[in-house]
Amino acid sequence: MSKTYLWLKAVVEWRIVMITDVLGRLKQSASSQGFYTYYSKRKEHIERLSSHLKKNPVSSAAIAKVRKRIPDLSSLSYEEMEFSIDILRERDKSPEERVDYVSSLSEASLASIGHLLFLIDPRNNPPVTGPIIKEIKSVDDYKEWLSFCKSIGRHGIQNFVMLEAALLYERDDLAQKPDLAYRVGQAVYTNITELELLRGAISNLSRQERRGLANLKFTHPYVKTVLLSSHARSVVVDGSNIVFSKSDHADLNRIDDLFLRMSFCRIALFPYRIVFDANIRYTLGGFQQESLNRLLSLPQVETYSPADDRIIFLARENNSVVVTYDRFLDHLVDDIKIVRPEDIHESLRL
Repeated sequence: MSKTYLWLKAVVEWRIVMITDVLGRLKQSASSQGFYTYYSKRKEHIERLSSHLKKNPVSSAAIAKVRKRIPDLSSLSYEEMEFSIDILRERDKSPEERVDYVSSLSEASLASIGHLLFLIDPRNNPPVTGPIIKEIKSVDDYKEWLSFCKSIGRHGIQNFVMLEAALLYERDDLAQKPDLAYRVGQAVYTNITELELLRGAISNLSRQERRGLANLKFTHPYVKTVLLSSHARSVVVDGSNIVFSKSDHADLNRIDDLFLRMSFCRIALFPYRIVFDANIRYTLGGFQQESLNRLLSLPQVETYSPADDRIIFLARENNSVVVTYDRFLDHLVDDIKIVRPEDIHESLRL
């Protein structure tokens, strides 16, 4: 093999690893408790800074804030910063051309200039921060990042400010908190990884210790059922079927109703997967779109077409119960346990 081939192969493998790591971080952050509060505050601050950076002349206070956010730019004078911002604001060239040009004129790295462009115009340019900084070393790297960021909507990330928040968000490391009761009280049903860890820890407690946890205030009844039930059965939820159930009008609240109903079952219906038809982004809109984006950002939620094939595959792979009103008449599913939401009650046997 030639050296050129090996080099190209290494570059491709590096980019695959980088993108995989980024996607993992995005899903982990977006499904963490407190992320949306962090994102909301971040959005407010960045939009305010962006408005100041678009004014002429740029105030010294705005430049000071930029330097605080991007320490690599501290070596640039006020005039150099103002000149860089002025060039980056022009839209007659592509983002990568502007970033490359400004970087070539200064001592700042291309990654830092790329992030400065984000602060100037966060609506149209992605951030270059967090774990991404060390990966963007050339204009080709930046172009690759731009290309990837065009598809972030598929992963439940609504905009580039949310992308930046997900890259920077540091969760409270609950694993470092020895108080199990604290972790139990903070657990949310969307954080399936934490629920799995807590369920394992609680299974090793004495009966008296488990009774003590039962008196805690839980964030959701389903969390209590998952953590305290001695038996569990994995479940696959037919997401699109549930949100369209009994009506031509889709309502995402039916998913919330389902989790409340699942909390009544003595057997923990856990872990869970939710599969939506791939067109759910277009059939569910309006004020529920943001809630849908949050849901689709979770690692245990996915879209697939046709969804039935994926649901049946997951059910067989994990011996899961399928929750749906569909009978899958076009498939042979005699080996799969299918229940309607109304079938889920305290005496349900699985």
